[in-house]
Amino acid sequence: MTDMLTHTIEDDTALPPGNRIRLAVREVRETAFRALYAAGVSAGEAGGAADIVTAMQLHARSGIDTLLTTIAELESPTGPAGVTLTRGPDVDIVDRSPRSALLTGPPAVDLALSQSRPVLLPRMLDHDVVAWYALHAVTPGAALRLVTFDDDGHPADATVVTGAGDMYRDVPVAALTTGVPYGAGTLLQAASPAAPLSRPVHTAAERETRYRHAVSYGVFVDAAMWSRAYELGRRFLVPEAHS
Repeated sequence: MTDMLTHTIEDDTALPPGNRIRLAVREVRETAFRALYAAGVSAGEAGGAADIVTAMQLHARSGIDTLLTTIAELESPTGPAGVTLTRGPDVDIVDRSPRSALLTGPPAVDLALSQSRPVLLPRMLDHDVVAWYALHAVTPGAALRLVTFDDDGHPADATVVTGAGDMYRDVPVAALTTGVPYGAGTLLQAASPAAPLSRPVHTAAERETRYRHAVSYGVFVDAAMWSRAYELGRRFLVPEAHS
C-alpha cells in the first residue's frame, strides 16, 4: 500500500533526475487507453481502466507499473477470457481470467455498491487498484469496505473508501469482518460511513490540489517504464497499406 504524497510541488525525489520524464496528464491517460485497447480490451473497459491508471500515477506513482502488469497478464492468459458471476448463499463471486484487478475490480465494485450482498474477488490478495476505482464509484453518503483474506481465510488487510472521497488504509479488520468464512481473496461490502478510524491516506481536497498542479506542470514517471508503455500504446496505430 502507498502512503499519502505531499501535494505542494511535484519533486518526486524517489526518482533520480536521469531516470524520470515529465509528461502531460492527458498523455498518460491516452497512452494507457491505447495500450489496453491494443491488448484486446474493449474501448469502454480501456477508457475506465486508463482513468484508474492515470489517478494511480498522479497520486501513488504506481499507475504505469499497474498498466504494464495488466498487459502482461492479458498477453499470458491462464484460461478463457471474460468475467463470470457466481451467486453463493452468502456472497456473490466475481472472477475473470486473466485475473486483472484493473479490469475485474470495476464491475465488482459496481455490483457491491448496488446491493446489500457482499462481493468476493477470489485469490486477489492486493486490493489497491480496486480501492482507487472505488474512490470514483462510491456515492456521497455511502462507503465501501475492502477486506483481504489470506490463504487460510483470515482477514489480513482492510481499506475503507467513503463517498466524500476519503480513503482509509490499514483499518482494523476485527471491526469489519462479518463472521462468514471466505477463502483467499478480497471482499467488497457496501456500508454506511463509520466514524473515522484514522487520518485518511487520500482525501478529495488533496487529490484535487495534486491534479491541478499536474495539469499545469506535468507528472513525473520512470523513464524506462514509460518507454515500455509508450511502445505498447504504439500498437494501437494501424499501419498504412501500401499498394
